Amino acid sequence: MARDARWSYSPNVRGRRPGNQARPRRAPRLPVAVAVLAATLGMAACGSASETAATASSAARSSVARSSAALVPAGGASADGGVGRCAASDLTVSLGPVSRLEGDQRERSVVLTNRSSRRCAVSGYPGASLVTQDGTAWDLERSPLVSPTRMVLAPGGTAHAALRYLPADTGVPGAFEATRILITPPDTTTPSTLTWDDGPLLDQSGATHPGTYLLALQPG
Repeated sequence: MARDARWSYSPNVRGRRPGNQARPRRAPRLPVAVAVLAATLGMAACGSASETAATASSAARSSVARSSAALVPAGGASADGGVGRCAASDLTVSLGPVSRLEGDQRERSVVLTNRSSRRCAVSGYPGASLVTQDGTAWDLERSPLVSPTRMVLAPGGTAHAALRYLPADTGVPGAFEATRILITPPDTTTPSTLTWDDGPLLDQSGATHPGTYLLALQPG
C-alpha cells in the first residue's frame, strides 16, 4: 500500500532524521461542546423552518376549506350561517306541472316558497307521503342522485324537490290509487296536504329500489 508522502521520512533530504522532521500543521479542532452546540442550533433552525412551513400550509388548507364551504348553487340561494331554518309556517307548498321522462316515468316538482318577510334556510329532503281515499299511505323513498345543499331563501324565494314516479292505469292490479299527497318541509313536523291529480301509480311501496322516489331540494 502506498504511504502518505506528507507523513513519511524522505532519505533524500540531507541532515534530517525522522525525529526531527517537521510535521505539517493540522487545522485547529473545535472543542466538542462547541461542535455539539452548533449542530443543535442547526437542527433547531431546521425544525423552526419546518414548523413554520407546516403552519403556513395548514393555514392555507383551512382558508381553502372555508372558501369551499361558502360556495352554494345559483338561483337565488346564498349561504349565510346566521339565518335560521324555515319553519312550516314560513313556507307555502305546491306541486309543479307534470313532465315525461325516459320510458314510462314521470316527474313533477314539489315547490317550497318562502312566504314570510324574513330570510330562512332549507336543506335536505321534504317528507312526501301518497295517500289513498281509504287512508292507506305510501312514504316515498329519498334518492341520493342529488346531493343535499343548504339554501337561504329570500322572501318569495323558492326551492324544489323533483318527485319521480311510475303511473298505472285505474283499476288494474298493482295500482296505488292516490288521491292526495302530504308534504312535510325539512326539519319540521307539520305536513301540508295537496290534491294528487295525476291518477294512480304503480304500487312499489314494498320495493327495494322503487321507480317512485324523491330527490333532495335544489334552488329555484
